[in-house]
Amino acid sequence: MKIIVADDHHIVRQGLLALFQKAQIGTIIADTDSGEQAWALIRLHEPDIAILDITIGDISGLSICHRIQAHELKTRVIFLTEHKDIKVIDHALEAGASGYLLKNDTFATLVDAMQAVYLGKGYISPANKKQLHHYRTNKSDFEITFREKEIIRHIAQGQTNKEIGEALCISAKTVDAHRTRVMKKLGFNKAAQLVRFALKEGICF
Repeated sequence: MKIIVADDHHIVRQGLLALFQKAQIGTIIADTDSGEQAWALIRLHEPDIAILDITIGDISGLSICHRIQAHELKTRVIFLTEHKDIKVIDHALEAGASGYLLKNDTFATLVDAMQAVYLGKGYISPANKKQLHHYRTNKSDFEITFREKEIIRHIAQGQTNKEIGEALCISAKTVDAHRTRVMKKLGFNKAAQLVRFALKEGICF
């Protein structure tokens, strides 16, 4: 089993290399902290498995996953990341990833994932399996409505519930209900997270 590891934390790559050597599982033929270099290595060696983080400097692991699919390479991707957002997990699997684990999973879980993926099966972190099923079954419940985007935009501008209500011609109580619902959908518990989301999604103004 030939393996490539791409993670922008040197200690993570060192740790995985040591664990693989000790457990005598597969062969890490290369490791890198660069997304572009990871892609170049995958094109060159076409390993059985690429263990990637979602964020790897210059390009994302998701972009690499798309490229592997587009070039019809045999390499199967396992994401090993801190990203717990169920939408990111769903997106990663739709991009063609065969496995998705969190960095707080055990090495034994990673080994199980590698063995399953090597045999052509999929593998999701046990902590996220049920959540992913729920998300995919009730996907529409997680979609942000036009009204909720309006609320997010006004919150990002620092307006109070009363000010937002006056701007949208609804009551402050209704604004609060929208705020609570959208926070629940996104899994947030702080307004600052909502502001960062608005900036990332380009819905601030």
